[in-house]
Amino acid sequence: MRKYVVLMLLTVIFTSCSQQPNPSFKQEDISILPKPSSLKLNEGSFKVEPNTAIILQDESQKKGANYLAGLFNKAAGYNLELQNTIAEGAIVFETIEGLKEGAYQLNVNPTSINIKASEESGFFNAVQSIRQLLPTAIESKEKVAADWFVPSVTIEDEPRFEWRGMHMDFSRHFFNINEVKDFLDNMALYKLNTYHMHLTDDQGWRVEIKKYPLLTEKGAWRTPNNQDTICMDRAVENKLYTIDESNFKTIDGERKYGGFFTQEQIKDIVAYADDRCITVIPEIDMPGHFKSAIDNYPFLSCNGESGWDTVFTYPTCLGKETTYEFMKNILDEVVELFPAEYVHIGGDEVNIASWKVCPHCQKAIKDNNLKDEHELQSHFNRDIEQFLKSKGKKFMGWDEIVTGGLTKSANIMWWRNWAPNAPKIAAENGNKVVVTTTAAYYFDYLNEGTTLKGVYNYEPIPADFTAEEEANVLGIQANLWSERIPNYKRLQYQAFPRMLAVAENAWASKENKNFEVFNSNVEKQYDRLDALGVYYYVPAVEGLDKEIAFVEETSVSLSLAYELEGTEIYYTIDGAVPTKASLKYEAPFVVNDTIEIKARAYRGELYNDLKSTKVIHKNYIESVDVTAQEKGLKQWVVKGKFKKEKDIKTPTTPNFTKVEGIALGDLKDEKNFAVVYQGYFNAEKDGVYEFETRSDGGDLLFLGEDVIVDNSGWHGPKKSYGKVALKQGLHPITIKYRPSDKPRVIEVKYALQGEELTPINSLVTRF
Repeated sequence: MRKYVVLMLLTVIFTSCSQQPNPSFKQEDISILPKPSSLKLNEGSFKVEPNTAIILQDESQKKGANYLAGLFNKAAGYNLELQNTIAEGAIVFETIEGLKEGAYQLNVNPTSINIKASEESGFFNAVQSIRQLLPTAIESKEKVAADWFVPSVTIEDEPRFEWRGMHMDFSRHFFNINEVKDFLDNMALYKLNTYHMHLTDDQGWRVEIKKYPLLTEKGAWRTPNNQDTICMDRAVENKLYTIDESNFKTIDGERKYGGFFTQEQIKDIVAYADDRCITVIPEIDMPGHFKSAIDNYPFLSCNGESGWDTVFTYPTCLGKETTYEFMKNILDEVVELFPAEYVHIGGDEVNIASWKVCPHCQKAIKDNNLKDEHELQSHFNRDIEQFLKSKGKKFMGWDEIVTGGLTKSANIMWWRNWAPNAPKIAAENGNKVVVTTTAAYYFDYLNEGTTLKGVYNYEPIPADFTAEEEANVLGIQANLWSERIPNYKRLQYQAFPRMLAVAENAWASKENKNFEVFNSNVEKQYDRLDALGVYYYVPAVEGLDKEIAFVEETSVSLSLAYELEGTEIYYTIDGAVPTKASLKYEAPFVVNDTIEIKARAYRGELYNDLKSTKVIHKNYIESVDVTAQEKGLKQWVVKGKFKKEKDIKTPTTPNFTKVEGIALGDLKDEKNFAVVYQGYFNAEKDGVYEFETRSDGGDLLFLGEDVIVDNSGWHGPKKSYGKVALKQGLHPITIKYRPSDKPRVIEVKYALQGEELTPINSLVTRF
């Protein structure tokens, strides 16, 4: 070590007389994501030359060094030499004690680059920061001419969470090995370190199991299903939903969809990820979501049959030893393929109905002194957990496994945002938790709903967690369920740029986060994503989310969900799909005819999901001549069960309640009832008015005898709207609300078309 320090000092002496200073950079030139714990920008820069050496001390530095050398080999044609002797103008890796796993220190000056860490992932993460400091040309797969300056910086950095994850679902739609490797490269760039492969589900089995060859010979292939049909229907106008043709093949004269990874391919993926300090977590879903296996090994189910029940498929039988043997034989092969300490067994959305009538399952419940079917699943989980433990692995499942009881060593992924007790129970029990909730981290949800800002501002640690419980949170993960992600381009569109928000949430401390700063850094990353060939989300076109109504004419205004340099809106008024040859949106335009408008935004060759609406003509409805002095509305609570909203009769009795507005209030605890609101809506001036209702269960909004908003049916909290042209004055309004079994909400809002919706209240109603 003393010799090494002396050599370091010699490096400074040899290289201190640089003839021409390298350029300096400004703060606005720098974008490192996730944001480092601390970063100081200094004068000058370091230039990587063809003869720049990379100095190594030990094996822990090789992954980072090899990755850096590989970047320059492809993009610059440099063969940077890895050596253990000092050299002038070098990139020096130095192992020090005491840094957190993944942490690093980086010092770049005009004469050297010095990287310090305590283990291999720290060195690798430092290299990714260097990568982001370099010109985007470093991402080129072919040799390009560039000056490879690295800005002079001093960085000290460490991650907040141990688990910084992304997930891909291969069962619903399949992605090939080259796409997996590309995704891993993108994860590495943003210091994400855990890759969750959802390899089995009802729709397809995606990993070779040699003991049970039918799992992939037959279970990996299906006739096109409703998920495929939805994508194919959308692909007519939106090529981002095109199903990858390479995943179809003809089997016994029938065209089938599918694919799987051989065990050799899995080993290749695991090794490729390991070179990037990424751990691959396998998920083999059990005992539910197992149809692709039961189809070909029907003895696994309770009655020897495979198929769908009301919502979910029939699970495996947990009263037969053959089930346990089958699962363990599969896991025997899986644990040999994946060195990761965790194995995910799913355990979610299990349909327990068949267990209730299965004599084998009922006998198992009785023989093992179990309370119910939930405890039967926990009994199964504990058995599998012990098996995995015997193989040196840790057991993980979705948060449903909390029901029925957990051992001290089980681990969960909390996905059900509406089930906050699950992670609380687990963390209190000492179980490790990965936060992957639908509220922020389900990236199959559209960007317009789960926005970049929403993802970034989401705090993964529940507010009621104690310090001890917080210590049991391993980290966070975003999921890409592929029911409506039929190709890799679409997967990237769903993942980026939201994946960058996950990366920073997982890395930066709560105190070191700021969305405006983050968003500015994201904007600087787009050129790098372009160089990488990433098909990221282009901000949505707004202004066509609802029908547009007019009496004589109306102005149509379009905008982007947020500004993104180089993004332009194109539209059509004849129902055709817009291209860059269509009308370019420059300013609001006037419409005075019934037409269909379609629009999308382009950034270069990237485009987003199509937005469309119809422009419809409306005739004015005259106001009524009534005397209505009282402000507010009449409210009747009608007792009884109603199949449909239209079955609710408007009472004529005088025993109503005067209300200032429309809200559920104290009725949340009522059972078997409906609510009717009635009065007059006061249109302040002639115009097109929009009405919006939000309710669970269902509702109808009438103006006079006409239904303006139809939000009927049987549903959870849901919005519907309608538009109508009203003359100034009073108009009779009725709202009929049929709540769900657990009443939650009834709201009604209004606005002049194009203005912000506000609640209907006593300011605009009379009776």
